[in-house]
Amino acid sequence: MSEDEEMEACKCGYCGRQVLLPFDSVCSFCHKTFCCEHRLVENHRCLYLPYVMELEQRRKPEIDEIRKHLYRLPTICVILVLLCATLTCISHPFGYEIELRDPTLQEALEFLESDQTDKHHYREEEYTCVNFAKDFRNSALKSGYRCGYVIVYFPATGHLKDMIDRPSTITNWSHALNCFNTTNYGPIYVEPQTDEIVALTRGQPYWDRAKYFQPVYNDTIVDYRIFW
Repeated sequence: MSEDEEMEACKCGYCGRQVLLPFDSVCSFCHKTFCCEHRLVENHRCLYLPYVMELEQRRKPEIDEIRKHLYRLPTICVILVLLCATLTCISHPFGYEIELRDPTLQEALEFLESDQTDKHHYREEEYTCVNFAKDFRNSALKSGYRCGYVIVYFPATGHLKDMIDRPSTITNWSHALNCFNTTNYGPIYVEPQTDEIVALTRGQPYWDRAKYFQPVYNDTIVDYRIFW
C-alpha cells in the first residue's frame, strides 16, 4: 500500500477527518475506518444498519430476561443469608456452642434424676440405643451441659464360612451411650436406657453380670469413641 493509500485509509469514511487510532475505529460490519464521532453504525449510516437493528431486536428479549434474573439476585442473596442463619441455629440451637459447660458430679446426677429419656421403650429397628443416646444428649444440651455421644465397639461376629465367602458380612457389634466430663470427678459414662453410671474398660465386658444376663453376643469392649 502506497503512502497516499495509507493516508486515505486513516481518514474517516464519513466526514474525511484524520483518524489517529484507525485500528480502534473500524466498523465491525462494513469494516471501514471512522472517527470517534462517526464510529457507531447509526452515526455513519452504515449499509448494515438494518441488519444491526434487526439483530438488536432479536437480542432484546434475551437482555430483558437477563435483567429479570439480575433483579432477582438481591432477593436470592437475602434468602441464602436467611437460610444460612437458619441452618446455623439448627446446628447450634439455644446457643449451645456459647452456653455449654461441664457439670459437676452432683449436677450430672441431678440431671439424671430429671431426664425422661430412660422412660422411652426400646423397639428393635425403631428406637434403639442410638436413639436413646441422641435424645439424652439433646436433653443435656438444652440444660446447658456439655454431653458426649459414645460408641462402644464389641468384637466382630460371623461364621467362618461367611468370613471366607462373604467378608463384607462380618461386622462389629456396637452400642451407644453418653458421658459427661465432670469438673470435680472427671469423665463419667451414662447408660441412657437406665440412667446408670457405667464403667468402660477395654478388654472387659460391658454389661454387669451381677445385674444382667450375658447377652447373646460377645460384649467385651474392644474400643470406644467419644463425640462431643
